[in-house]
Amino acid sequence: MKKSNTEGEPKIFARSRIQSSGVRARKIFGEAIVVVLFLLFSFLLMFHTFGYDSAQKNILIARTLWSDFGSHIPLIRSFSMGNNWPPEYPIFPGEPIRYHFLFYLLVGMLAKIGFRLDWALNLPSALGFALLLWGIWTLATTLFKNKAIAFLSILFFLFNGSLSFIKFFTRQPLSFRDFPAFGPWDGGVITAFWNLNIYTNQRHLAWGFALGIWFLVWVVSSKKPIIGALLWGLSIGALPYFHQPTLIIMAILMGTNFLFFPRLRLPILIAASIGLFLIAPQLLTMPKTESLSWFPGYLIFDRFTVPNFLSFWFQNLGLHALLVPLGFFILPSRAKKILLPLFFLFILGNLFKFSMEVAANHKFFNFALILGNMVSAYVIISLIRRNIVTVVLILFLTLSGIIDFLVIAGDTKGPLPDVGNNQTASWIATNTPKDALFLNSSFLYHPASLAGRKIFLGWPYFAWSAGYDTYGRMAEMRTMYESKDPKVFCPLLTKYGITYITVEDTKNDPNLPRIDTKYFESRAKPVFTDTERDTRIYITTDLCP
Repeated sequence: MKKSNTEGEPKIFARSRIQSSGVRARKIFGEAIVVVLFLLFSFLLMFHTFGYDSAQKNILIARTLWSDFGSHIPLIRSFSMGNNWPPEYPIFPGEPIRYHFLFYLLVGMLAKIGFRLDWALNLPSALGFALLLWGIWTLATTLFKNKAIAFLSILFFLFNGSLSFIKFFTRQPLSFRDFPAFGPWDGGVITAFWNLNIYTNQRHLAWGFALGIWFLVWVVSSKKPIIGALLWGLSIGALPYFHQPTLIIMAILMGTNFLFFPRLRLPILIAASIGLFLIAPQLLTMPKTESLSWFPGYLIFDRFTVPNFLSFWFQNLGLHALLVPLGFFILPSRAKKILLPLFFLFILGNLFKFSMEVAANHKFFNFALILGNMVSAYVIISLIRRNIVTVVLILFLTLSGIIDFLVIAGDTKGPLPDVGNNQTASWIATNTPKDALFLNSSFLYHPASLAGRKIFLGWPYFAWSAGYDTYGRMAEMRTMYESKDPKVFCPLLTKYGITYITVEDTKNDPNLPRIDTKYFESRAKPVFTDTERDTRIYITTDLCP
């Protein structure tokens, strides 16, 4: 008989337990290294594209972000420096907000309690993006028990596989200043939605996708499903105000997994019930829109044919368009069940329009491709044995993304004079009520928006894409500025509760009303004049006594 150790445990068992503890420790350490790398990359990406110069009082915005942040900054500042409760869209006030605002409310509250603007925005942005990367890594590792597949899944996510590199190499001369493809806005077929620019612009998008990916991780690895169900129910309940497209994505994920995993049917039913209970009041109070419609073909709706459809998606997905549908059939059974929703999302995005702008359907395709990348990675690692073939395939699946990444890496941030470095914004922040509403004589980054006040109409594209009637409001904006009859413009100013009016020369901008600055000078004395911008501010009651 073998002797036992001093604690009565056989030595072989003690040695086995020590070895097992060492394996667990190495596994935890390795996972921690992965998470740290994801965090480091995410923080570098977010701070590279958005910053703040405290000395000069300048907001620093990357060139590739300049347009979209024209709506984000007003929303953030309306919470941090203004009074925007109950929430309205600060560039289209007067109606309940239609835009999912919770992320920017969080950013605004962080800024309000003392975080510098770039930290208030970049901190939650980087955490969300890192959480998405970690979720992709964890789901791929859990499904396939192969870190090489997980690594390729991350690689394919970061560097898209579209065929935009062909357009890049036909340029003369070659340049990394602009993205090779930026459809539909550049008139090309390959869209702008495959590179990391969508995550640096839409800072809440990574959080929405991370929620869907971690739900799938929960499905394949949950040991306490009831507790998880309660948390998922609460998370789903916040989606209408946090990220509306993710609500549709989660509905598809929950529906398919309800069918395929009997042990999770009760937990999924509990999560769905809690989510619906919390969502119902939001849906009742949210304004109705006519945006949902049949729209087959996505961006090629007007020229939809089978050949055009196949050509469009092959150019946008590259070799993924072949590897994903073919490779799906060789996946392990459990992986098939988990990744099947990618096809439902792809079909859904190609059949319906869910907002005023059909391009917004890209969220469904982006999430579907995250799952599809895992299929491509599985095919390459499992079936292809020749190293040169593997290298060539990976190159073709990442070359466009590498070019796009170099554009982002080489991008520079431009200064936007903020409160403290902008005379008009500084005066507004100091001298007007936080709930003041301005009739604005410019659109993007209006001084009132920088100071957290609402403006009558921001850049129309932003409000239009959210479902607001920008055409009607633009017509009334022109009437208020261009009419010289107080009986015409004063009732409109009163109707909308406009308290201040900015006046400047707009003759060089055809998008804005033609403002006769001398007429306003003849009507009243401005309460503020910005000599740098040649802008004047009038109080409505002075113009309409």
